[in-house]
Amino acid sequence: MRRSAIPVLLLTLLVGCAPHEPSAGDASSTFPSAPQSTPSPSPSPSSPASESYTFRLPLAVYSYSDADYEVIRSAEQVLARDCMRGFGLSYRPARNPAPAEAQDRRYGLTDRASAERYGYRMPPQPETPKAKLTEDQMKVLYGNRSAPAAGVKNSDLRYRGKKVPDEGCLGAAVLGFRKPYEDEAGAEVASRIATASYENSQKVPEVRAVFGKWSSCMKQKGYDYASPLEAMAAPAFVRGKVSAVEKDTAEADVSCKERTRLAEVWFAAESSIQKDMIKAEAEALRRLGELHEKKLRAARKILAGA
Repeated sequence: MRRSAIPVLLLTLLVGCAPHEPSAGDASSTFPSAPQSTPSPSPSPSSPASESYTFRLPLAVYSYSDADYEVIRSAEQVLARDCMRGFGLSYRPARNPAPAEAQDRRYGLTDRASAERYGYRMPPQPETPKAKLTEDQMKVLYGNRSAPAAGVKNSDLRYRGKKVPDEGCLGAAVLGFRKPYEDEAGAEVASRIATASYENSQKVPEVRAVFGKWSSCMKQKGYDYASPLEAMAAPAFVRGKVSAVEKDTAEADVSCKERTRLAEVWFAAESSIQKDMIKAEAEALRRLGELHEKKLRAARKILAGA
């Protein structure tokens, strides 16, 4: 069986330290970029796909939910706004559109409607409106990341004689709020468990057996793949336009997963592995969870006073 890359969602939502800090025009883009950044909304735990698997794994207890991330993002925006006011500038981020329905690909493609429309590709996300910022607002909000500051040394960036944070008001808000709640050791433990449990679950006899059943089902439909990960990673299905062949393959993939209960079997196997690994790292994970709670309480306090 060819080893595939660990799904990004696995290491971001489960570890609870994903880079979900906002930019001015996008409260869910990667920290801290200028407005040209591409939005990447995080999956919603209320959607069937994410709720069924990733967010129900034992390690998910130590993760932030999408709602939690939104509280944190909003608090960081308040801090950025207050920083901007200190320079005599207003700042109101553009409202974020509702993200497209989440797709949890932890155990491969499982959504039939998505397979029919997009094959193995992720559904397109709605375009995020960009905040309308003046040159001065850009300079202070983004600091040395802003276009007007290009070529200016960090120590020389000022606005009306006042030193602008090297990372700008947005970066300073994000980094300053995050720092007290960082737990590199706990995050490393959670990341290691998330990675190891995913890889080890593929070696469990029940999972290998269900992969075989899935493969047989696919052969009956005219497709030759040893595992669903192999099908999803096929070069023709990750580059170029979505073809009719890709859609047909994806639909067959989902159908065979449903027939063999592949995702359910895989989920049960990985859950069992995670429980044992969590017990062995209980203290480190306890601290990680406590810091997550403290960060959320701090974020709610900021919003309450906004």
